[in-house]
Amino acid sequence: MKKSLAVLILLMTMSCVSTKYNVYETPNNFTNIQVGNKYTIYNLKNHKFFIDVNSVTNDSIIGSHKNQRIALAKKDIKEIKKNKTGATVALIGGSVAIIGGIWIVTNILKDLNHAFGKVLGG
Repeated sequence: MKKSLAVLILLMTMSCVSTKYNVYETPNNFTNIQVGNKYTIYNLKNHKFFIDVNSVTNDSIIGSHKNQRIALAKKDIKEIKKNKTGATVALIGGSVAIIGGIWIVTNILKDLNHAFGKVLGG
């Protein structure tokens, strides 16, 4: 049970984010970045920025976070990731339901086994 829970947590963390840009895989290819979406952007020094993208220009990505304007030069961006909040909520909700269901069925089977053991055992 503990191993399956660990695998489930690992699956949840990996499936909740998708990489839209990586300097090592697709240098200077920002075609997947869409205006109006929220992204987590890492610069070359591994500083993390949460940005609602307002525009993508030839040399920078401009957006905002908590009503503060942020402009990042494309040459300084190492990686851009998009969080999938809806998928995360659905995955966690489904996982909790499955784990709860397994726990309930296991307890019912234990009670039945205990009851039948008393009846058959004397």
